[in-house]
Amino acid sequence: MEKAQFHSLVVLQVKVLYCLFAALALSVIAVLDLIESHTVFAAVAAGFALILLLYALMLLLRGHQRSSPYPEWILVFALAMFTLFGMQQSEQVVHWVYFIPGFIYFLFAFHVASYLALIYSTAMVLMIISEFDSYLRLQILFTYGACYAFAVMYALINERNNQGLSAIVNTDPVTQVYNQYQLGLDLTKEMTRADRQSDELNLVGVAVPKDWELLKTEEYEERLSYLGKKLKRCLRRFDTCYRLNSDHFVILMPHSSEEVVSVLCENLMDDLEGSERYDGVANVRTSRDRYLPEDEIQTIIDRIEGALNDHHE
Repeated sequence: MEKAQFHSLVVLQVKVLYCLFAALALSVIAVLDLIESHTVFAAVAAGFALILLLYALMLLLRGHQRSSPYPEWILVFALAMFTLFGMQQSEQVVHWVYFIPGFIYFLFAFHVASYLALIYSTAMVLMIISEFDSYLRLQILFTYGACYAFAVMYALINERNNQGLSAIVNTDPVTQVYNQYQLGLDLTKEMTRADRQSDELNLVGVAVPKDWELLKTEEYEERLSYLGKKLKRCLRRFDTCYRLNSDHFVILMPHSSEEVVSVLCENLMDDLEGSERYDGVANVRTSRDRYLPEDEIQTIIDRIEGALNDHHE
């Protein structure tokens, strides 16, 4: 299993576990409401618990998650509407509001969850101030604030860990540059930016010398690591370097022109030709490519790899 796929699997498992935990918590609420003869609220809690259980099973069967799945948006909207309007009918709904912040931060990306939680919290605070007396108001707001703070702290820690893990799983361990999976992600963003701003997006391919492929694995990886360091030294602040699955390298150069690309290639070749550490370093060849509005991601990668493979023939 590739590292990127493993990372996605870990994120998926966290989401499934929280859905199951939330379903269990709602089941407990349903039982308590049923014991207190609040049949309607018990049915609603049981219904939400069942939906979460089914959604968790769907995620397990699909094997992956979508970036903005409709079931999650529907669940959050339904829960928010139920708590906000339900508090006007009965105080029994109050304990549901403590569940919302954690639910939002577990199921959505941090920046999306922050907007949703802020909007919901504002509406909820206004509702509590208008519906409850001062004693209950302070109790509810204090408990909600504690739950909200816990959810935010957990989300911040989780977001930081995910960023660190993403950097690890999307970085080539030999050369310490990004891998082809990350190139696909970054190309998507840069192509969108280039189209929106009518800006140039250039790429430089770097072909590994063919005679390196005849070396032992350890010697081959040492040379790849050395070449990766040389490439990173030539990058501008906006540039990024990647190692393709074919072991060739690609430099992504947003906000660049043909003159900038020429300067980078010249500096790279001057640096490599002046190096005497490994034989064949000066035999590295480069290829230039430019993003066109009709290009697809795989089309660009295939075009670069085709040009680099021509240098081996």
